[in-house]
Amino acid sequence: MRMKRERIWKVKKFAAAVACWLLAMACAGCVSARLVLAEEAGAGAGGSVAEDEQPLTEEEESPGTYTMEEGWCLDEELSTEEEEVYRLETSEEGQETSTISCSYLETNYSRQDYEQLRDMLTNNLLYDNVNAQITTSAVYTLSMDYLYIILVDDSSEEYCDIYHYVVGDYQCFCVQVREYRAEADLAEAQELDTPREVGQKVAEGFVWKD
Repeated sequence: MRMKRERIWKVKKFAAAVACWLLAMACAGCVSARLVLAEEAGAGAGGSVAEDEQPLTEEEESPGTYTMEEGWCLDEELSTEEEEVYRLETSEEGQETSTISCSYLETNYSRQDYEQLRDMLTNNLLYDNVNAQITTSAVYTLSMDYLYIILVDDSSEEYCDIYHYVVGDYQCFCVQVREYRAEADLAEAQELDTPREVGQKVAEGFVWKD
């Protein structure tokens, strides 16, 4: 009887050991599977984040594209994140010279509301330049977008300002030209484009991305 009980106990002990071993193997498999899944999830998430965190290029950030004429270079001292300012390559930084500034302006007007936008832009410049003569004109860009041009000419100054607005949906591409009269006269004498002519070409060649 005692031997039978000992045999039964040994069998139970062996069965328990086998059960423990099977449970340990199962747990090890679960842990291994979880590690693999975690690594795959981490790799996938890492790839996604890496792609999302890649900085946009300047071209991707900009709502449109334009080309500056030859003979003009970027003035890094005057330029900001919102505005790129160009000057004649023959001039030096800090020198009082003609400049062409390119930037974007958010508005409350769509392309179809260009007349209201035109009136708002004109009135703003009239209020800001009470001593200047204001002349307006309008053409179309090469992409057939409405291009509104405002000339602000104060005879007491050595320069005049010309504003070009390429109308988009709730935004404008702005090309502002500060043209020194002496440099404009010199360009005409040399049969070259004046700063205002260069600025208008930049505006006319502008293309919205949408």
